[in-house]
Amino acid sequence: MNESARIAEQIRGMLPGVKHGTLRFWGVWFGRPRDNVHGLLECEAQDDTLRMRFNEDEGLTIWSPTGLTLDNSKFQISDAKRVRWEWYYYGRPKTNENLFFYDFVKTGRSVVTSSNVNWGRPDMRTNPSLPAVEIL
Repeated sequence: MNESARIAEQIRGMLPGVKHGTLRFWGVWFGRPRDNVHGLLECEAQDDTLRMRFNEDEGLTIWSPTGLTLDNSKFQISDAKRVRWEWYYYGRPKTNENLFFYDFVKTGRSVVTSSNVNWGRPDMRTNPSLPAVEIL
């Protein structure tokens, strides 16, 4: 069993008791800090990739995750090769034109970011010393 499969198994074992909260990726908040609440519904692993689905049909994909810290008050994945968060523009139909993403790729000591957000410029300044994924 690889690391992704081990992490998925641990997460599934905690569902539905996994911490709900605001997501942060290498220090980049999704939305304002602690301003929204996301609840994890499903988690699966395929090869070395972890896929999670959240309560508003958001998706989180993590490539080569390592270092899970998980209990009813903490959710953290220490590191990964890549993290991608996808969500539908809230309040609009769930169509392809309303599907947005934050994408983070770790390259050495830095994290390269991209997004298709078209209503402003998100603050995507990362801190590679922080966890790849947190629910706070």
